[in-house]
Amino acid sequence: MIQRCLATVALIAGAGGAVSCAPSEAKTPAHAAVQLYAMLDALGVQTVPDSLSLTALRPFLSDSLADALAHADQARRTAARERPDQKPVFADGDPFSSLFEGRTSARPDTTITQGDTALVVMAFTNTTQRPAVNWRDTVVVTRERGRYVVADIRYGTTWEFGFTGRLLAILRAPV
Repeated sequence: MIQRCLATVALIAGAGGAVSCAPSEAKTPAHAAVQLYAMLDALGVQTVPDSLSLTALRPFLSDSLADALAHADQARRTAARERPDQKPVFADGDPFSSLFEGRTSARPDTTITQGDTALVVMAFTNTTQRPAVNWRDTVVVTRERGRYVVADIRYGTTWEFGFTGRLLAILRAPV
């Protein structure tokens, strides 16, 4: 499914058009989280996604998270245009994990269901760091329009040079 979606993204992007990818139905909240990380990797997203990548990612995201990412991308583009001599906000760092440099692997560890929300603890590794870095973040999964989608990420570390708190809070913070 992801390879087919990427081919569609490439073809439509080359033609300057819009793109949409329909994920296979996630059967579990953990599967929804895995689908998101697989698509991020397939698209090569390592920071706040640009508008084309976000279009491909939207089926995996809640409306509120997709909207917050779109706002962050717009803030990045505006800052780059208005202050070309400065690095714009959201230009660096993988916001989909605690480690600023991102992950090289991800796998679901534990899933806890709380009403209509599931908390999927993801085990991450970054092997580009020496020694390799391992950590856990929690992916918040909910149902929208009958499908499991990622609604937020709760960062599980308190590193000095990483993300802490929640993805939505970071994206919505005043720039």
